[in-house]
Amino acid sequence: MASSPKPTGLAGLLGALGEFVSSLAGRLFGLTAAAVVLAQILVFAPALANFHEEWLRERMNLAQVAALALEVSPDIEIAESLEFELLTNAGVQRAALQREGERVLLLEGASTTPLRPVVVYDYTQVRPGDLRTFAWAFESFFAPPDRVLRVMARPRFESGEFIEIVLDEGPLKRALYNFARDFLLASTLILVAAASVIYGVLTFTFVRPMHDLTEAIERFRDKPEDVSIAFERSSRGDEIGRAQRAAADMAEQVRNALRQNERLAALGGAVARIGHDLRNMLSTAQLVADRLSQSEDPEVKRLLPRLERTITRAAGLASSTLKYGRADEKEPDLESVDVRAAVEEAAGDALAGIEGVSFREEIEAKLACVADPEHLQRILGNLIRNAAQAMKDQQRAEKWIRVRAVRVEGRCEIEVIDHGSGVRQDIRSRLFEPFVSAAPEAGGAGLGLAIARELTRAMGGELELTRTGAEGTTFRITLPAA
Repeated sequence: MASSPKPTGLAGLLGALGEFVSSLAGRLFGLTAAAVVLAQILVFAPALANFHEEWLRERMNLAQVAALALEVSPDIEIAESLEFELLTNAGVQRAALQREGERVLLLEGASTTPLRPVVVYDYTQVRPGDLRTFAWAFESFFAPPDRVLRVMARPRFESGEFIEIVLDEGPLKRALYNFARDFLLASTLILVAAASVIYGVLTFTFVRPMHDLTEAIERFRDKPEDVSIAFERSSRGDEIGRAQRAAADMAEQVRNALRQNERLAALGGAVARIGHDLRNMLSTAQLVADRLSQSEDPEVKRLLPRLERTITRAAGLASSTLKYGRADEKEPDLESVDVRAAVEEAAGDALAGIEGVSFREEIEAKLACVADPEHLQRILGNLIRNAAQAMKDQQRAEKWIRVRAVRVEGRCEIEVIDHGSGVRQDIRSRLFEPFVSAAPEAGGAGLGLAIARELTRAMGGELELTRTGAEGTTFRITLPAA
């Protein structure tokens, strides 16, 4: 079947992008990008706040140094041009010091600007990590350009309660913009490089092995018989290594099962042909036996019954084998089934013509289970018939079969109990396998229990051997209760 052509152009690009986004690699890329952005935000905010505070404190220190230079020579008259130059170098308009409850004006320039909004930043009440420093930094970053700042902080070079400066916010905004640009550029380059390394390592370590494993599983799903599809048996100790080894084991088991099924299919075809021919041969043998029954030879009359029984058993075995090989059991038609009625009908059919075996029942009143009526009667009939045959040739004073049925936690449990000698130890583990007979002398093909378990499981139940020994055998059927 020819594959449809892949779209080209914009449609192909969008399709490839969609596949990448939905893939594990795309999700890892998105997670890495989100981590980079989040890291930038988490680092940028404190860095901007720190730069904002340091820039203002630097202006305070410059203003205080200029004021101290003037205080060193109090008797020397300082020209206004020099004072203006000191204020310009400090980047402030006015500087004052609060000392012993008295506010001392250190420097003041001639204000030529009209009245503008004044914003106060008081660093005397701020501790390290205070969230107000973050708010002030972003406020200055996004504030209009015509504001005036009044900033207070502890003095650095002399005693006093606090030093206060007044300055234009414009230079601070420009410095913040430049810092943000440089910081974001440098941090982006660093984080992108780190993210690329992390993404590459994670892709090589985790994503690529999972991608290869997924593709191998998909190819194996389409062509499980193709031996060229290999699964790596990794030596990794993590979940990916375990998944790779499990996939390799699974592929080996599936291929072995496929080869076994092919052999069984070929064997089944051969058995079907042999069985067909065998039945024809046995029919001829039966005709010969019928003719021999007219013989007056005493030896022929003595051996003839054994010959007829052998031919009958061989014909039955061939017929049962062919019937089992067709596997044409219909799907169960589940409904509420009265357990007592099903047991009585199955017992009547199974015990017809069998003498010397008594039948008892201990069934909970109004007990019903969810089952297919026909399938349930076949299962019960098979178990009751097997129980009767198990006691047929035994020398016991009393031979009985008891069927007990009760409701247990939403389940219907039906037990078929006999008083026979039990199942042989060597076949107990294989009792439900095809062609394994608990009573080969009865002439069965050994398919009854295998079919009974298949029918029980198809109805959502289970059939198991719960007890066997010299005192008898118990089979239990478990079905959903109605």
